[in-house]
Amino acid sequence: MTSPASLEAVAAARHPASAPAGYRGRGFVYVLATSGAEDLLKIGMTHDPLERWPAFHPRWFEAFDLEHSLLVETETRRDAQALETRFHHRLAVHHCPVPLTIRARAGGGTEWYRGAYPSARRLVLEQQALGHVVHLQARAWCEAPMRDRQMYLDGLIREAHADHCAGWLAQHQRQALRDLVDAHRCFDPALPARIPADLLAEIGIHA
Repeated sequence: MTSPASLEAVAAARHPASAPAGYRGRGFVYVLATSGAEDLLKIGMTHDPLERWPAFHPRWFEAFDLEHSLLVETETRRDAQALETRFHHRLAVHHCPVPLTIRARAGGGTEWYRGAYPSARRLVLEQQALGHVVHLQARAWCEAPMRDRQMYLDGLIREAHADHCAGWLAQHQRQALRDLVDAHRCFDPALPARIPADLLAEIGIHA
């Protein structure tokens, strides 16, 4: 029997949430629009959107309107930092407080804007005209890397099932696994055919 495992710790070990020290590779500047009636968005930069965005909300794939969220790729992290700063300066008049539904500990509390989507989109299109790789629907960009990460999901489910059988699986870990499964299912409706749905059902999660 394995020792008690935190799903969050296992996931973080396999996919670190922050770039390694000295990282100089590709970066992204993102315009992350929230779902719902309020016209709110987050401007930020990251080496990996799929590691950054779940830090803001456990149901990030529902909390954010990924169809209208935007990504600009840069060759280096330094380029992304410079571009992010440019976006913040251009959108300063739209600055607003961080939404209450967003995890405060995720950081980036000064990088939220209201009513700025048209201006932010124009800024992204300017970068596209300058030759940057731009993704005008972040959801479409997410699909391939999410499929790549499915290889880890089976192992996490089996570890969680073993902990459940041993009486070690805490409620917050069960919820974290449920959110993770739902995130993958959001991008791949055929997911249940490729994961151990019977083990999930024993845990109390339906694939």
